[in-house]
Amino acid sequence: MSEAAAGRELVHLPRAAVLMLWTAAYLRGDMGPDDAAQLSHGVGRSGPSGHGEDLFTWMTSLRRLPLAQLRLVLPVPGRLAGLVGPPTAIGQALEAEQAIVVTAAGIADHTLVPEVRTVEVDGRVADAVTWHRHPAPLGAHMPPAAQGTGAREQLLRALQRAATGSIELDLVPEEPVPPARIPHTWISTALPRHVEAQAAQLLVLASRTLLLTSAEIEDGHGHTIHLAEALARRGLLDELQDAAREALVEAVERIVTADS
Repeated sequence: MSEAAAGRELVHLPRAAVLMLWTAAYLRGDMGPDDAAQLSHGVGRSGPSGHGEDLFTWMTSLRRLPLAQLRLVLPVPGRLAGLVGPPTAIGQALEAEQAIVVTAAGIADHTLVPEVRTVEVDGRVADAVTWHRHPAPLGAHMPPAAQGTGAREQLLRALQRAATGSIELDLVPEEPVPPARIPHTWISTALPRHVEAQAAQLLVLASRTLLLTSAEIEDGHGHTIHLAEALARRGLLDELQDAAREALVEAVERIVTADS
């Protein structure tokens, strides 16, 4: 870990979000593209696969785009808002549940999607990451990035309803998420020094809630017996997951937009 990230608490985030945060730190002049590209791989046994887009080259190329902006998308089936084609990019983004859409003067330029494969290096298991770059269809416009705090308030209200309701959920976003519940498409990272405390807190809350709700949904109905209880539990988990996803996107985009 470089001096820019040493000695700070780690946060678990989608790889696309981590790449956006460190790219923004480079674009604002806090560090060189070599350090930013290295930090974008996060902390742990993770690194470039040697294929796909080179992050150093990708970051420096952004300076040649007019009014370049980065947009985080966390798509799931039925929720593709903000995602830009071609179809290959959409398919890869859905598989990874994340993508970065790069715009130039409000027009989509390309979509960047991570692909993670488990490999063995010196007898140890590691994640090899390939970033796929997909040129956007000609003239694809993007709406402005979110500037408000609506997603944060929505997440807080959803967490309050879950805490005071009668449905028992195994969610404690105030505590670190167990490593077993962190997918390979996510990575641990320290946050750039310029990230304000309130923004960092929202990132942690949203990311933990998203990870925990995803794990709960994968586990199924747990110990519920009645169908009505199982459906109510799933509905609450879906609400929390959607709110956490939107809050995470909003938090990352506000940090990145503030740097541009």
